[in-house]
Amino acid sequence: MAEFKTESLGNNVFAVLSEIHTFGTDAFLLYDFAAAKRKEKICDLCSGCGIIPLLMLREEKQHPVTAVEIQPDACELIQKGIELSGLQGKLNVLNKDLKSLKEDIDAGAFDLITVNPPYFPVGSGYDCEDEPHRIIRSEVCCTLEDIVSQAAWLLRSGGRLCMCHRPERLTDIICSMRANKIEPKRLRFVAKNEKSVPWLVLIEGKKDAKPSLLAEKTLYMNDEKELERIYGGYAE
Repeated sequence: MAEFKTESLGNNVFAVLSEIHTFGTDAFLLYDFAAAKRKEKICDLCSGCGIIPLLMLREEKQHPVTAVEIQPDACELIQKGIELSGLQGKLNVLNKDLKSLKEDIDAGAFDLITVNPPYFPVGSGYDCEDEPHRIIRSEVCCTLEDIVSQAAWLLRSGGRLCMCHRPERLTDIICSMRANKIEPKRLRFVAKNEKSVPWLVLIEGKKDAKPSLLAEKTLYMNDEKELERIYGGYAE
């Protein structure tokens, strides 16, 4: 396995990273936006190094979380993070193609699905030459529709799907959610500052819900107080 390093996330929880499998600001923003409740059964799709489940498990009373990741080397990193953080029994890792989850998980098993997916369609000009990076960045192994349809299977009625994505894919996201009976209920744009266009959108859909979409106040990355709240123990 390639060289790796550890990052403290606060409260004695550690993420293990490699040159390929790391995390960025979008993961923290999605974690905060999802606002997981302690009793929710949670599944994180396209989990990478497991950053979002690990952030959730900084809260000691959080219900065990399931992480789904197709790349074996990324799953190894999650397992190392579990060992370093003493989270055995609290983070379940599935090294699987998310399109085949019906083989292992019953319908309606989760209250909350989080996903920081590949942002770019294949052939969009953002493909990477090496396969691991292509899987992370582009819809090589799963499309947006694959993700939303699997989330619809995994969620109970009233359960939530929370996703971060590029704003230019927002129409695709909303159409896919509605086609799978997940109603968009909340969104928040993220921009560098008040003069910049958004570079990220956070969106929450609820399964079998009635139409009503709330657009929250835009998050500006120069809002130090808000970012300090979101990053929590990691910023200390």
